[in-house]
Amino acid sequence: MVREDIVRQRLDVLQNALADLRRYRERFSREQFLSDHDAQHMVLHALYIAAQASIDLALHAVADAAGTTPATYQDAFPEAARLGLIDAALAPKLSGWAGLRNVLAHHYPVVDYGKVHDALRGDLVDLESFAAAAARWLDR
Repeated sequence: MVREDIVRQRLDVLQNALADLRRYRERFSREQFLSDHDAQHMVLHALYIAAQASIDLALHAVADAAGTTPATYQDAFPEAARLGLIDAALAPKLSGWAGLRNVLAHHYPVVDYGKVHDALRGDLVDLESFAAAAARWLDR
């Protein structure tokens, strides 16, 4: 059984980061985002927090359901799908978010801000879908 307090805490972190990202999505046009260092830092930080909270949730749920922890952050989502915790079609998308988290966490020198803006505009639904799935774990 997942620990309700852990799921609620991480889910709250994820939902707050998503709220920030939705606000930033409305606030910054592509041109503003690409030219504003402060905007870039705010968005990257919120993306990092959202991705990490999703990873933490997946790792917790997989460890609970399978008794083991996936070898990598990216492996957590296919394993969660295999266990029926999330939709199988969502797993590769979330693994991509885990990859972005790794880029952000390790300060790789090249971040494609155009792709980050595209993700902000079109891909938040992946994290929102995951948040909805994680909320359902509390009903089990």
